[in-house]
Amino acid sequence: MKKISDFIPNKVIKKKENIDDLNQILKSSTEENWKEKVSVINYSDNSITIECENSSIASIIKFEREKYLEVFKNYGMYNIQDLKIKIK
Repeated sequence: MKKISDFIPNKVIKKKENIDDLNQILKSSTEENWKEKVSVINYSDNSITIECENSSIASIIKFEREKYLEVFKNYGMYNIQDLKIKIK
C-alpha cells in the first residue's frame, strides 16, 4: 500500500524545503523575542511573503525592508526584489 507522501509531487516537497530554509534565514536575522512571531509563508522568483503575528512587528519589518532584502541576498537569493508582509 502506498503512503500519501508518495502522491505529493516533488515540486511541492521542494517548495516546502525552500520555505523552511528561508524561515531559518529570517529567524537568524530577527530579534530574539520575534523569532516565533514571524515566518516565511511563500516565495516567488522575485519576492518573499512574510507573515507577522501582530501589526507592530509588521511595521518594523516594513521600515527595515532593505535590511531584510540584504539578508536574503547575502544567502544567494540575488533575484529577490520585494518583501510582502501579512498580518496573521
